Amino acid sequence: MADLIPFPLHSRTRLIRSLVDDLKVVHGPAANIFWRERIAGIVADMRRAGLADEAIRDEILGLQDAVQTELRGSYLRQQRDVTA
Repeated sequence: MADLIPFPLHSRTRLIRSLVDDLKVVHGPAANIFWRERIAGIVADMRRAGLADEAIRDEILGLQDAVQTELRGSYLRQQRDVTA
């Protein structure tokens, strides 16, 4: 039986940008705590929705990749603007 994910986390632009905006101002151990708390909330919501652990794991890994990609892009844009 497969889990259907109608709105995959890696496609939720508002969620990704919100996480990125927060991570731009939170650094070090505080960023790690922030990330873990936000992800724990998302995982809890997914479990309540009845998703299997494997589907949740895949969704969280996809979200993590999307956030990292957005953070890199933001950093590169910032560096380009500084050197322009």
